[in-house]
Amino acid sequence: MNRRERRRAEAVSRAAPQSGRNADVARHYHDAVQSLKAGRLDESEIAHRRVLSLVPEHPPSLHHLGLIAFQRRDLEGAVDFIRQSVTAKPDYHEAWLNLAIILGELSRSKEAIEACRECLALQPGNANGHAILGNLLRVANNDAEAMTAYLNALNLKPNQPLVLARLGELHFKSNDIESATAYCNRALALDPELNEAKTLDLRLSTMLGLTGTRIAEIEAQSDSTQERARKFDHLATYLRENRRFEEAADLGRRAIVANPGVADYHFNLALSYEGLGYRHDALASYQSGLAIDPNRAEGYACVGMLLSSMNMHAGAVQALEHAIKLDPKLANAYYSLAIVQKQRENYDEARAAFQKCLECAPDAIVNRFEFINLRRLICDWDGVDEEERVCLEIFRTRNVSIAPFQLIALRASPADQLKAAQSYTRTFDVPPSSRFTSYRSRLGAGQRIRVGFVSCDFFEHATAMLFAEVLERLDRSRFEIFGYCHSPEDNSATRQRLLRSFEHLKKIGTMRNRDVAQSIHDDAIDILVDLKGYTRDARSEIFAYRAAPIQVNYLGYPGTMGAGFIDYLIADAMVAPMGAQEFYTEQIVHLPHSYQPNDRQRLISDAPMSRADFGLPEDAFVFCSFNNSYKLNATMFDVWMPLLQKVPGSVLWLLVPNTTCAENLRREAEARGVDPSRLVFAKRMPIAEHLARHRFADLFLDALPCNAHTTTTDALWAGLPVLTCLGDTFAGRVAASLLSAIELPELITTNLADYSDLALELAQNKTKLGAIRQKLAANRESAPLFDPARYTRNLERSFEMMLDIKRAGDAPRPFTVIETEATDIAPSPIKIPAE
Repeated sequence: MNRRERRRAEAVSRAAPQSGRNADVARHYHDAVQSLKAGRLDESEIAHRRVLSLVPEHPPSLHHLGLIAFQRRDLEGAVDFIRQSVTAKPDYHEAWLNLAIILGELSRSKEAIEACRECLALQPGNANGHAILGNLLRVANNDAEAMTAYLNALNLKPNQPLVLARLGELHFKSNDIESATAYCNRALALDPELNEAKTLDLRLSTMLGLTGTRIAEIEAQSDSTQERARKFDHLATYLRENRRFEEAADLGRRAIVANPGVADYHFNLALSYEGLGYRHDALASYQSGLAIDPNRAEGYACVGMLLSSMNMHAGAVQALEHAIKLDPKLANAYYSLAIVQKQRENYDEARAAFQKCLECAPDAIVNRFEFINLRRLICDWDGVDEEERVCLEIFRTRNVSIAPFQLIALRASPADQLKAAQSYTRTFDVPPSSRFTSYRSRLGAGQRIRVGFVSCDFFEHATAMLFAEVLERLDRSRFEIFGYCHSPEDNSATRQRLLRSFEHLKKIGTMRNRDVAQSIHDDAIDILVDLKGYTRDARSEIFAYRAAPIQVNYLGYPGTMGAGFIDYLIADAMVAPMGAQEFYTEQIVHLPHSYQPNDRQRLISDAPMSRADFGLPEDAFVFCSFNNSYKLNATMFDVWMPLLQKVPGSVLWLLVPNTTCAENLRREAEARGVDPSRLVFAKRMPIAEHLARHRFADLFLDALPCNAHTTTTDALWAGLPVLTCLGDTFAGRVAASLLSAIELPELITTNLADYSDLALELAQNKTKLGAIRQKLAANRESAPLFDPARYTRNLERSFEMMLDIKRAGDAPRPFTVIETEATDIAPSPIKIPAE
């Protein structure tokens, strides 16, 4: 007898009731089972607990108490009871199988699969057990083993339509269309109404180009116009869910012609129009649906989000509030209202809407992440760290789609950010049949290399201010530059400067994504650069069409896009080491020094100003952190507040979006024993004046887990030293990259204890801090960070190397640009302000 067999024998022995109690145990157990069968859960629980009072490790009663907890949706309690049951009786195969099912519902896939395998080790002929194992493996994306499990189930019991349909789905996923069709047909023969088989049949038909055949079948086989409309709508829904919006819209119109009085058909057509980018047509369809069913709260909620996407925010709020009036429990309406109010910078109203949203749907993980983001934006930190931890744990165990930018300022790992990006990509990916696979591009052979830049940040925006001079300096004898702009018209000098820098400029704001991709393809672009990534108002779908043979993620988004259609990420050795390639779907390209470009033409105002103008004490040491407020957090305050206590009279100068945020930060300071008046709040102002006011600060304190990015550059350009701590992700390593490029590595720390010690030392040692300021002033004129000519040459070389790889017929691969020479630059006419 081996160790496992002995353990089972001992457990069964322990579970055996004493003979004198057999009658009472049997009677209570019989009552419990009968009550459970009759659905009388409370009575069954009482009887089972009587059994346990006599035999504390009675396996069937523990198992049944788990089933009762499961029916009450206490899944964790169910797991606890059933685990006790199988501990007492390890060969209890029914309990192992139910444990697997419940763990599966909890998205604890690994444990669920292990439990199911325990059941099958005890009962290998259990067809249902093999089918459940297949389901668990399929959810865990272990398709090969899932297929084996389903085949085992069918060998034991051949006529299982659901198993046949799911096996067909896996073959479809692996592009084995012949097998998928065979299994699908077998499933439908057994159960013609099985939804999974019908959906697979639709997918196979549409993939094989048989949509027209389906339409003809619907026309011929429908017994009424109502049935015809219903079938058209069903097929349209499938096509829309697979992003085949043109076909979906056509079928949606057919459904409405057949039966115009059904509101759902109009709403579904509106969704297809939204997918196509036909916003006004979508709005008209929603209005038609609401004319039929004026009390449809979901319809008004959809109208609200559509109006928001059209920048009609007042109308969006009105529509969403009406949706809530119709259905005060509609969580999605509260969520959308919160998002709109946040975009309008009405943060108090956004917070109230998020709270109502979570009252209606407390487990909605996407909504919870969005609320965390809002609370970080207004520095409402009470309990938010724990909520962030819980949400990240849930995210790691579930297949959910979270906007990747939500994780940038959270304590998310590189693996978390990759998972978020990959799942988010699926929300806008396009069918393979819609992607370009051949190109007019000549890859620079016999002509200039055509590079296209796509962005909505060609205005007074951080990306534009960094990139302007490099864009101007790109060598027009070797590169032909195209701009695809969907930026707001702010009439700024920055915007006019950028637009003049493009040889070819196309304003794509009103164009559909598919049409933009076609235009880019027609322009025979060699390298298409996404300057947005997953930041606000990005149009990543344009890139999903594969409009150019080489597509690049650059500058706008500090992380991976998780997209198979983006070939390269332009980075550097600090922000994205080659050893981190596993966390990027793009191939990493290292530029020398830093990935971030800079513009030496940025003006610093020479208008008269003083510390008093900004509410700063004249003789105090001024710590400064002009980071966006969402990058601040309780951990950083735990470091910063003791600094204020140890440096008499010092203040912390912060940039906040509103008074709510300022009050929250004052409260956090007071909670740490610091007089709230030692926090000084700055307001937003024109960039030249903003740069100039840096002269009144002594030391910029960076944040983790998300660093200052352009804000670090602002400080360094204005002559203000920046102290940073190296993080784990791209976003947490940017300031270190910039400090390395300006040759100030002494301001980079690797843990918060050293960061705090160095901050205190610099605040107390004016000589050391003064020497760093002098070094910064000198390096600004000579170090690589503010050398746009040198940077431009390296960027150009990265583009050429991408083309070299493509011309050789090789797949994209990581590489490093090696700098072969330096570039002398003329001294800047801009003088660093005096201290």
